[in-house]
This record gives sequence, structure tokens and C-alpha cells, in this order.
Amino acid sequence: MADVAPPAPIQSNLPSGDWNGGLEPEPQPKGPSLGRYLAAIKRFRWLVLLLMALGAAGGVAATRFIEPAYEVQATILLEQGNSVNGGQDRGPVRAEELLQASGWQDLLRSYAIADPVVTNLGLFITPKVDRDSILFRGFQVEQQRLRPGDYTLRVTGNRYRLTLEPEVGVDSGVVGDSIGRTVGFQWQPAAAALSAAREVAFNVQTPREASRAIIKKLSMSLTPGSSFLFLNLSGPNAQRTAATLNAWVEQFVAVATLYKKQNVVQVAGILEGQREYAAQELAAAEAALEGFRVRTVTEPSERQTVQPGLEMTNSPVFENYFRDRIAAESYRRDRESLERLLKGYGGGAAITREAVLSIPAVNADPAADNLRRALDEQSTRELELRRLRESYTDEYQRVKDAQAALAALKDITVPRALEAYLTQLRLREQALLATIEQSSKDLRSIPTRTIEEQRLKRQVEVAAQVYGNLNMKAAEAKLAEASTVPDVRILDPAVAPLSPTRNTAPVIIAAAIGASLALGLALAILLDQLDKRFRYPEQATDDLGLYVLGVVPVIAGKRNKRRGAQPPQVVEAFRTVRMNVRYAADPARPLALTITSPGPNDGKSLISSNLALSFAEAGLRTLLIDGDIRRGELADTFGVPSRPGLVEYLEGTALIVEVLTPVASHANLTLVPSGVRRRRAPELLATPRLSQLITQMAAEFDVVIVDSPPLGAGFDAFALATATGNMALVLRAGVSDRKMAAAKMATVDTLPIRVMGAILNGITLTGVYQYYSYYQEYESIDEPTERLPRNRRDEVAQPALPGAGDVA
Repeated sequence: MADVAPPAPIQSNLPSGDWNGGLEPEPQPKGPSLGRYLAAIKRFRWLVLLLMALGAAGGVAATRFIEPAYEVQATILLEQGNSVNGGQDRGPVRAEELLQASGWQDLLRSYAIADPVVTNLGLFITPKVDRDSILFRGFQVEQQRLRPGDYTLRVTGNRYRLTLEPEVGVDSGVVGDSIGRTVGFQWQPAAAALSAAREVAFNVQTPREASRAIIKKLSMSLTPGSSFLFLNLSGPNAQRTAATLNAWVEQFVAVATLYKKQNVVQVAGILEGQREYAAQELAAAEAALEGFRVRTVTEPSERQTVQPGLEMTNSPVFENYFRDRIAAESYRRDRESLERLLKGYGGGAAITREAVLSIPAVNADPAADNLRRALDEQSTRELELRRLRESYTDEYQRVKDAQAALAALKDITVPRALEAYLTQLRLREQALLATIEQSSKDLRSIPTRTIEEQRLKRQVEVAAQVYGNLNMKAAEAKLAEASTVPDVRILDPAVAPLSPTRNTAPVIIAAAIGASLALGLALAILLDQLDKRFRYPEQATDDLGLYVLGVVPVIAGKRNKRRGAQPPQVVEAFRTVRMNVRYAADPARPLALTITSPGPNDGKSLISSNLALSFAEAGLRTLLIDGDIRRGELADTFGVPSRPGLVEYLEGTALIVEVLTPVASHANLTLVPSGVRRRRAPELLATPRLSQLITQMAAEFDVVIVDSPPLGAGFDAFALATATGNMALVLRAGVSDRKMAAAKMATVDTLPIRVMGAILNGITLTGVYQYYSYYQEYESIDEPTERLPRNRRDEVAQPALPGAGDVA
């Protein structure tokens, strides 16, 4: 893979510490930036202006076809917050609200409101000419027989003919008779009104379709917590729109009052039935709880008792159970300990007083008095025997009598007393175990009884709560029957406006211009995103993964004096490129660099020549090799012979000294021209002589720069870059193909080439590139030394400011 060097940014300081292949790269912004959008809009500004002009023309044309809209408003007051619906009680008990706030809006949009309004006002018929509206007063239709569509009524003399588009005759007759009975019309205009009309065009639709259209136009707003409902309706006729909205709200109030009266009676009857059912459910739940408590009153439960001055204590049933468990366990341990002592005695060991008295039950139990006395007597006999043996031998009669008495105690009295006490312990343990078993059965049934009791209690509580609520609501419903008042009333009726509120000409034109401007901006950004040519610095860093070695502005000339940069800007740009190239290269190796580009006309030869001149003017011995053996023209640029050159050297027909051509105008610059053009010349770049040439020249010169053909011209650039080991890619704004560059750089990644970065060429230092420019007031100048004061001439000489070609 290619060793891509991370060169320093243009305004970076020198690296500190050991060399690590270049400066650490600074983070680059990801994604499109505002500067890029502005640059794209500026580039396609004529397209945006053209679309804006077309939008303005379209807006002017639209004002002739779009009718102005008149918007009217009405306000309805909603009565809220009575005692039934959970609000504060501000008066006597009244019927609860028919609907909540959101429900009123749904009722307003229902066909129960819309259909009567449409039918009464005849909104389902629309005459083509407004002055013909007087003919349709009293116009009605039969829903089942109606044929909607566009009709034309033609009057000839005293006869009429009614046709349905397209020219289908549906009715005819004498003026003054009913018109359109066959298509569901109930219409009989006066003969005097038709005598002045020769042709009447109108549209008829079903009332339901007309209602649906008006519902779509009706808008309403209700602020949360507010009692004011605002309605808005727009239409092309101010008077008709206001009349429609007023009829709408009047119908709404009438329907709301009617439904509420019906609702109050129905609610009162339903609540009374629910109250009676709830009373029965409450009685049944209380009876079930009472029966359960009667059955379980003698059984233990989990109820807790609280004694005055003490904490809450558990039921005695639990305390007795656990006390018996502890006592039974104590008896078992003492019994087992005594049984082990008795078993040890049967094996020949004596039962000692200390061993028996170490068992807790023997010390505290009154039933063990015989055993304790026997043990005390045994201890007394043992003490007496020891005292007699201190004065007498075992043959003495008193000693024998003491031994016999002690043996009788150990073998008979103590074992028998121990057996008797063990028998009592066993009987106690068995009695406690039986009691514990019975108590355990009783305790296991406590959770079941407790759960059942709690369930019955919950049933009683729920039934009582339901009954209480229903009883209160039923009483309120009875009181509300006599005081039913509407929940809604009209606060502000609709008034016809004098001027349109929407679809005015200025608004339409402004909207058209705004839409066309947005379209133009979006189209400009889209075209910029689809542009495959290089235009922005992030396309080099983010898309191609290259760091910017420098930015070369458009050089001012005869044709581009306004856009081109002045010479100081160009000089500083190449100084920056020279600095970044030097410090991006490996200091342990000679600086040899191949400069190429994705395609032709990217300015690689210009960059190569000026970069070589910059190195030469910095005092470095610089060799410039014209590696473009297909179309190289560096010899003409510097005014030196083009032969012999690189091709002759690679063929072996010329020596190195013959192809090295010093440039007369620059003492430190030497040029190797491309040489004669041959068909097989590209094959010579793959020979070892090219690598030998680069190696030898790198040892003799400080800097070796190779100007190669474009990457898209063939393998020449890859061969030259492999020989030098380093490569810089020239990208020209508006010319270089990014797709071509990305494809060719993928090939470079497979070769032993160190990609130092990209040199941006032909850049206008505005927009996203404005921060790559330099301050003109800091231009380097040559100050005459004789202008220095005489008293400062003897001071230590300071280094002169760099000239146009010196190192920055």
C-alpha cells in the first residue's frame, strides 16, 4: 500500500520532537458546510435568478385565475365546569355537559349540522354567474333521484330546455313549469325571472358532497382550559360565506340543545336503574362478608393487636406456635444429650455429675430433682471415699461400705433416675410435637381465610363506592331534569369582510417568487452535489483522503485581472507549498517528488515549474525533470533545448551530463527536458535506468522534482512516482475530475508510493477559500540601507525581509 504522508496544514508551525512522518493532521470538518452552499448558490446565481423571474411571471398569471378568499369568524361560548362533570360547584345542580371540549368540535364537523345548512341555503348548487343566484331561490332536490353534474338551462321564447354535460337533454317544457323533475330537481322559477335569461349554466352536487366540501373548509381552534371556541370559514363570496357560518353555528346550538334535553331524560332513567342494581350488589357483598366472619370467628387469623403504650404485636397463635417449636427443639437436644450419656454408661463409663448438669434442662426442670439429688449424693459419696482412702486402705470395712454405696448409686440409682427423666422428656416432646402439628395445620389455613376475607371486603368497598356514586348522580339527574339549559351559545356572529383575507395578488406573487427562489436554491445545491469536478477543499481531504499542501490562486493575467491574484499572493502560496513539502518528506531520505494530476489542463506543469523555482530561489540545488515524455513542454517554458532529454538517457543514447541543462535565469535550477517523442518511450520508464537516475540525482541535488503525465494518461505517472517514492496530486478547481482522481488513487494505494498530499490550483480566494489568502500589507519589500540613521549602521545587521522568490 502507498505510504500516505500526513502533511502539515498551510499555517502550521514546525513540528517538535522526533520526526514522525509529518505533522499530526488537524481535524477537518465533515459534511457540507454553509460556505459550500453559498459558493454553489453563487456559481448558479443566474439559474436562481431565472427561476425567480419565471416564478414572478407565474404568480402574476396566477392572480387572474385564483379567486380571492374571504375569511369570516364566529365565536361560541362553551358552558363548562358544573358540579356533575367534576368542576367547581358554582350554583344549583344542573345537567352535566353534553360533550367535552373536543367533542363539541366533532359535533361541529358532523353531517347532523352540515346537511341541514347545505339544504336550507342551497349550497349544493353553484351557478356559473353570480347574478343567476336569484333564479335558484327555493331550489331543492330529491336525494334518491338526483343526478349531479354540470347543467345548462336554455330559454327560447316561452320554452326552456335543460341539458346535462356533455349536451345530454334531460328535460324541456314551457317557462313557468317545474324544471328537472326527471333528474330529481324540485325547481319552479318564476316566468318573469327566466324571461330575461337566455342561458343559465350551473353545477349541482349531492348535499352530502357539498357538506363534505364545507367541512373541509371549516377550521376551529380551542385553547386548552378555555371556554371560547373560534370558527373560521373561507369562501369566494363574502356575504354568502358569512351567512353560511352564521347558519352553521345556529344549527349547532339548536342541535346541542335538543340532544341535551333528550340526554338528560335518558341519563336520569339509566342512573336510577343502575342505582337499584348497585344497592342489590352492595347488600349481597355485605351478606357474604358477614357469613364468612361468622364461620371463621373461632379460627386463628393474622389480625394484629395493639396494646396501649406498646408497639403492634402479632397474634398469640403465632407466638404460641413458635414458642412450642423452640421448646420441642430444646427437649430434643436435651434428650439426645442424655441418651448419649446413658449409652456411654452402658459401655463401661460412669455417669458423672458434671456431664449431666451441663445439660440445661437438668438444671432448671423441677422434674429432674430426683436426678440432681442422686448426682449430689454420688458426689458426696465420692468425696467421702477419697477422704477415707487418705487414712485407710481398701480392706478397711468403712472403705468397703463406702465403695458399695457408691457403686449402688452409680449402677442403680443414677441410671434409674436418668431413665425416669428421659421418659418424661420423651412424653413432653411428643405432646409438643402433636400440638405443633395441629397448630401448623391451623396456621396454613390462615392465608386462605385472610385472602378470602380481603376479597369479600374489597367487594363490599367497591359495591359501596359504586352505590354511593350512582346514588349521588341519580339524585343530581332528577334535580337537573327541571333546569336543563344549553351548554353552548353564540358569542360573536360572523360578519362579512370588506376585503379579501387570502389569495390576494401580492401574497400570490410573493409566494410564487419565494417558491421559485427555494426551488432555485435547492436546484443549485443539487447540481453542486452532482458535479463530479473538484471545487472545494473538503473534497480533497474527506473524499480523497489527502491533506492540502497548499492553495495556488488564479494568477492575474490579461483575461482575468479581476479574478486573478497579485504576484505577492502567488509567491506566498508557493512558499507555503514548499514548506509543507519539505516538512512532510522523510528527512532521512533525499527529497524526490513526482507531481501529477488526474487529467490534462490541471496545471501540474505550472505547479512543478514554480515549485522548482521556489526551491531554487531558497538556495537549494534543484533539479526539475520533465517526465511528461508524451507532451512535455518545460523546455519551451524555460527557453532551453528539448533534446537530448530523458528519453535519450533512458535509451542509452545520451549521458547524464548531456541531458542536465542549467537554467540561465536561475542559478540553482537545472532542467532535464523530456527529449524526443517516441511510441515506445513509455516502456523506458519501467527500466532500472529511471530509478538509477533518480537515486543519483537525489544524491547530487537537494531537491528533485519530476513533472509527470496525468494519472489518466497511462502508467507513466505511476512509474515515475514509484521511482521517486513520493507524489503530490494537483487538483484544479472546476477542471479536475474527482471520480477519475479517486479511481487512480486506489491504484496508487497498491504501489510503494508516499502520497504527500494535494496542491489546489486555480483557486479564487473567496468563499470557502477566503482564509487561504494573505494580507497584502505584509508583502516583502527591499528597503534601501542608505535610509537607515547613521547611529544605527554600526548595530548588528538584521536579516533582510524575503523577496519575491525567497523562503518565507
